[in-house]
Amino acid sequence: MALGMPGPKAIDKQCAHEASIGIITAQLLTARHIIEVFVYEDEVEDEKELARLADRRTREHAQNVIRLLFKPEELTRRAGTGQREGFEDAGPLKG
Repeated sequence: MALGMPGPKAIDKQCAHEASIGIITAQLLTARHIIEVFVYEDEVEDEKELARLADRRTREHAQNVIRLLFKPEELTRRAGTGQREGFEDAGPLKG
């Protein structure tokens, strides 16, 4: 897992994008999964909520790593169900 907390400025988001490209490249070059877990500082209003979001998102991604390694069929089953790591799930599309 690769953890990051980009700041709220445009340059921070650009750097996060470049880091994402680097992570994707590393995955392609090594044929290994690298789970990116970024929490942007401006996703929530205050520091307490930011800490909660970072903790929850990291834990939920870690659970997905376990699924990836030991129960990949569970990830397939959950695809398209509106899962949101760190926030309440959106649920599947209707209609």
